[in-house]
Amino acid sequence: MKRKDLFSLFGAAILLGTTVISCNNNDTTDTTSTTDTAAAVTTTADTSRMMADTGKMSTDTMMNKMNTGDNKAGMAKPNPAKKGMKGKVAISEAPAPKSTAKMEADNTGVYSNVEIIPSFPGGYKGLQKFFDDNLEYPAEATNEGVEGTVNVTFVVDETGKLTSPKVSGEKLGYGLEAEALRVVNKMPTWNPGKLKGKNVKTSFTLPVRFVLY
Repeated sequence: MKRKDLFSLFGAAILLGTTVISCNNNDTTDTTSTTDTAAAVTTTADTSRMMADTGKMSTDTMMNKMNTGDNKAGMAKPNPAKKGMKGKVAISEAPAPKSTAKMEADNTGVYSNVEIIPSFPGGYKGLQKFFDDNLEYPAEATNEGVEGTVNVTFVVDETGKLTSPKVSGEKLGYGLEAEALRVVNKMPTWNPGKLKGKNVKTSFTLPVRFVLY
């Protein structure tokens, strides 16, 4: 083989090796870049998931406080002069039926005004005794000197059973709503409301007044 041909062959080999090395380098760079991009996407997804979980925890915590009558969820104003006093509940007598108001059922069959309103067995005195025997004035309310009236609305059906108790009006907090609902849910059947001699489903609002003395 001539020396000129030998140099040509040697040059071609060097050029081929350089091309292979360059390709390998490009492949390595692309692979590393792809790996870094995948890692970045994973990190972003994890961060988003973490933020979503944190938001859910915050929402759940807030709802839990509201449902348990947390003192910060209410509008009652503490009275330093009554901190640590004993507590009791005073029940007002039910108002008389409104003779001038219409006596018609709503779309669920519930009357808001009837000829004979529902009543607790034993009347007002029996209702007051039931609260005296069953209610526990919330500790957080006595500790802060909190009083107020909780209005509990419920439906008394044709058999006297109480259904759908809920608090209406301004929320006081400090555990007062939760305790009023707890006692109402323990009540026995009432005497149902009557209209034209028949038992009917009747809505009833019971003011539960928390008092410190």
